[in-house]
Amino acid sequence: MAHDLVIRNGLVIDGTGSAGFEADVAVDGENIAAIGRNLGPGKKEIDAKGHVVAPGFIDSHTHMDAFVVQYPNGNPVVNYGVTTIIIGDCGASCAPVPQKAEPRQVLVQYLRRVLDKYVDDKDWRWNTFGEYLDYIEGKIAINVAPLMPHSPVRLTVMGEAAYAREANPEELDAMKKMVREGMELGAIGFSTSPRGGPAIHAGTPSTFATHDEIVELANVAAEFKGCFQFNGFQMMLQPESGVPAMLERIHTLQIGNEFRQRPGEKANASKAISFMAEAQKRGQDIYGVVIPYTHIRRFTIDDCFFLNGLPSWEAIKGSSDLRSQLQNKDIRRKLEQERIAAAGKPEFPEWHGWDRVVFEHIEKPELKKLESKNAEEIARITEKAPVDAFFDTWLEDDLQSRCVYYGLANAHRELLGEMIKSDTGLIGTDVGAHLDRFFWHGAPTKVLGYWRREKNLFGLEEAVHKVTGFPAQRLRLNRGLLKEGMPADITVFDADKIDDLVSKKLPDVIDAQEVKRHPPGMKAVAVNGKIVVEDGQCHDVFPGKVRRQQLCKAN
Repeated sequence: MAHDLVIRNGLVIDGTGSAGFEADVAVDGENIAAIGRNLGPGKKEIDAKGHVVAPGFIDSHTHMDAFVVQYPNGNPVVNYGVTTIIIGDCGASCAPVPQKAEPRQVLVQYLRRVLDKYVDDKDWRWNTFGEYLDYIEGKIAINVAPLMPHSPVRLTVMGEAAYAREANPEELDAMKKMVREGMELGAIGFSTSPRGGPAIHAGTPSTFATHDEIVELANVAAEFKGCFQFNGFQMMLQPESGVPAMLERIHTLQIGNEFRQRPGEKANASKAISFMAEAQKRGQDIYGVVIPYTHIRRFTIDDCFFLNGLPSWEAIKGSSDLRSQLQNKDIRRKLEQERIAAAGKPEFPEWHGWDRVVFEHIEKPELKKLESKNAEEIARITEKAPVDAFFDTWLEDDLQSRCVYYGLANAHRELLGEMIKSDTGLIGTDVGAHLDRFFWHGAPTKVLGYWRREKNLFGLEEAVHKVTGFPAQRLRLNRGLLKEGMPADITVFDADKIDDLVSKKLPDVIDAQEVKRHPPGMKAVAVNGKIVVEDGQCHDVFPGKVRRQQLCKAN
């Protein structure tokens, strides 16, 4: 009798980190039926000769809560081999929805700030967390592992008081009941953004919660062996924040976002790895989400952030004669000296060279040849000092150019490599949030391409393990491995061609065209036994699971 699917002639890398081996993979229904040779015919067959056959990739941190409604095929991550995503991160999600008008609007505005302006509650066809799961179940192509989000829970229980004060005992009991119901319905854990975390979350409902409240709610999730996810990762290294002590009281897997090198805090990357490794030795199961890219910041003459705070820049920025001031070579030299010395009160305390400053967009046609070049490249072309090449190009383009700075975070690539490889780091994308600067939906393929193939950070089997079996084990998912009887989440890719694509040229925004862009080297993706991507096209089949009971290990 024919199998439903047979993938033939591939190099099977099973997600455990073990050496790959040549074999066929047969699928019946939703599960892997056999791995070996001479498995018999398949109703559908894929020739994987010259390709790797691996488990589907796991994205440990996304904000695709609304994206999966807009793009049910799982774009933009399914294109890159991702078959399971975590949503509801950082205490932010589009369910549950508060019923009163003002708290509902507060939630919408919060999500527009943290995610992006695409969030619109007129698209929501649910109110409760359970109704949200019911709505997406059977309508999406990838697996969605949801967290119970603190801010919507708080708004639903407390109304306007959620962003004004601490909860009273009755309100805390109601929130605990809601989190418990969410876990019973299929959440994999609880998430929050505590006070003191990233500025973009400042003043949001979860920041009004005490650490006691967070502990109580997180430990409800722990009763179900669910995880606890929190924003403000850097506070782990700040005992005065109270976060390290809070984490010691939470008795389950803990995932902090975002584990990154912050400007001027280079030493903290190694300190964070050591902190988590020591905590793990004590039995505290804690990890950090790593986005495997150097972060960017776009800027124009109105927001030249790396000069903000320097005395000479503060004296001239916004002035009516800025053009003539920038033509003055003495002012340029002074700016350069102040920047090197970090004089005054610089907004950006760390500098990595003019090669990090790229002219992303230039208005004048005669200057287009300089587009996509960095200031050092332009300096070589024009035979000028980089600071002069930078300001002259801007002036010649009537100060209309748009630039990108590569190094807002994760600027030290050797340290970023350590963070990626560390057993304390989980790979995530943050897809669905910060659409003006986070184009990192190709994160797993960045690991398999740039970091594995170009930087030799690790071998192919270890790289596959990093984005499959490793996160699956930590998140207790019944995914991430190619074994008989396991759910058939599978990727088929060319290890020599796989590429994240995104970092070659940054898109203007993650729009409908960008989310459907397919990278080179990805031949096919299967979710629960169904082919959802093949040869650069998404199929309109929707086999994704959405509940803890379907996605997590039973014990």
